Amino acid sequence: MEKNKKIYFISDVHLGSSALKNNKERERWFADWLDFISKDVSELYLMGDIFDFWFEYKKVVPRGFTRILGRLADLSDKGVSIHFFTGNHDLWIFDYLPEEIGLTLHRKEFVTQINGKNFFLAHGDGLDQKDRGYKLLKKIFNNRSF
Repeated sequence: MEKNKKIYFISDVHLGSSALKNNKERERWFADWLDFISKDVSELYLMGDIFDFWFEYKKVVPRGFTRILGRLADLSDKGVSIHFFTGNHDLWIFDYLPEEIGLTLHRKEFVTQINGKNFFLAHGDGLDQKDRGYKLLKKIFNNRSF
């Protein structure tokens, strides 16, 4: 990692949530945060549920989020490595974000080394081995033919 560069992690922004107030304000806050970190970010880990609901079907993607998608594309174009972990609210992300933005999509937990230390990274949903019902449901939802 370059000197004076940082790695950032964020999760559970839930952009577009009908249950939360001030969606536009939250989107602007997140866009401002992406602008703020752009000065010193080397890697960005989006740890799931960035969108409250994302359903991608063939060539159709959800409406909105242009401020966020544009900023993520700008970061990627500048060489920032972006990792997107699907959560239980945005697990129907398929090819659009990796192809259009250039991010790396993670559907499962991921182990990586940062500054010589091992990190186990995951959104967290489905990690409970006893929750067989959710694990089955997640397998069905992650099936491309569903």
